[in-house]
Amino acid sequence: AVTILDSQRQKRAIDKKIERIAKSGAVIKTKKMAEIKKNIHNLEALKPKAGSFSGAMAKKFKRWVRKLEAKDFEFFALCLPTEPWKKLADLCHFNSEKDFPNAPWFLPFCFGQSPPEGSKVDKCRNITSENVNQLISDFDIPYRLVKNFKTSLNNQSKKVIAERQVKLDTILWYYEDLHSPEVDDIIRARLERGEKVELGYGKLMERLLLFKDYIGKNKTLNSESLLSLLIPIAEKNLKSFRSTLASPVAVLGDASSSMNVAIRTSTIISSLLATICEAKLSFFNHKNFKSTLEPKDIKDVLQVAHDTRASGSTAPAASLVPYFDNKEVIKTFIIVTDEEENTNAETKDKKSWRFFELFMEYRKNVYPASLIFVSFLNQQHSEGQMYRSFLKENVPDVMQFKFSRARPDLTKLDSILGSICSKSSKSFAGDLENIESNLRLNGLTKFLKEINLNSS
Repeated sequence: AVTILDSQRQKRAIDKKIERIAKSGAVIKTKKMAEIKKNIHNLEALKPKAGSFSGAMAKKFKRWVRKLEAKDFEFFALCLPTEPWKKLADLCHFNSEKDFPNAPWFLPFCFGQSPPEGSKVDKCRNITSENVNQLISDFDIPYRLVKNFKTSLNNQSKKVIAERQVKLDTILWYYEDLHSPEVDDIIRARLERGEKVELGYGKLMERLLLFKDYIGKNKTLNSESLLSLLIPIAEKNLKSFRSTLASPVAVLGDASSSMNVAIRTSTIISSLLATICEAKLSFFNHKNFKSTLEPKDIKDVLQVAHDTRASGSTAPAASLVPYFDNKEVIKTFIIVTDEEENTNAETKDKKSWRFFELFMEYRKNVYPASLIFVSFLNQQHSEGQMYRSFLKENVPDVMQFKFSRARPDLTKLDSILGSICSKSSKSFAGDLENIESNLRLNGLTKFLKEINLNSS
């Protein structure tokens, strides 16, 4: 914001510099002139509609800086870049003594001077695997600063880090790094005191599955008690989702080999949706198969996610075949997949089908069902080959939600579950992606014609 407000002052300074050079008769080299013009263009693009960085604003910044405590500046020095402070100092004309009474060393530090010898910043700037445990004992260090040395942390250091965390969520988030009997005791005590867990629902489910894995591997004897304390919290959160999807609902989960990295995330999503929507759940690889159990609660969801393994080729139509062959009416299908369809499925009349063709046949001969894709894609802005088929033919009542297949992020699950359950728009960003895809496939003329038809 400060850069934007100050952009026109910087532009005027460059203009004056060019004017002085021109008056002196000196010649600016072509390459240098191109760079200057580029800077002017960038600054012009930042031009605010109103306002500029004024002296009054500089005074407000000075008042704010004077209120900051020494620990704030220690955090800035250790964890954040100094360049923004240098820019702000240039604009506000800070005085290191008057404006930084709680940390007069900070401004010189931003401009390259060393911090006071023996200070927290001085010692913690050079953390190594040899001194990390001693530094944690001596100073309250943000965990992000020692995360790269997690394999060197002893149990005492892990305990100290956990004790210093204001929020229980932070300990749960980094549990893989910090797990130890001492940390488990801290988590259990805080949960038993009724401390709130405010992790997003997706992240909480991921943590629960982690604890379940630890129980199976006997990594910590306390994981089972932590799991039993966290499951009721997840159950309570689950009840906040209410499905308004047209029912009956069927969830089709991709368990083919290509889903190997994302299989845990996809089975959690599939099972949760089946639970929330009271849906029928099945999985597919080269064939259709039922889940180990029909999930009714969080324990069931965790069990299905724990049991399901990725294998075989990808035939999404295989899970659609039973509904088509039996003429079973399903009003909403949810398919959780990476969309890398490479195998056909066969109906009882011995015909071979891809998912798009069989789904369109189902809509024609059984029921005009809605379809929701939860897609695990390599590229965030791609549509996926299966969804693209529906988009190209302008099939109505087809939606898509996206995850990264390489790094599936369950923190997105809350908003996606809410949107799916209400069958609402994917969000503003999702709408933009949909418009972009439509334009790319169908062209501007056809897109504008559709808008006119929809609005009339």
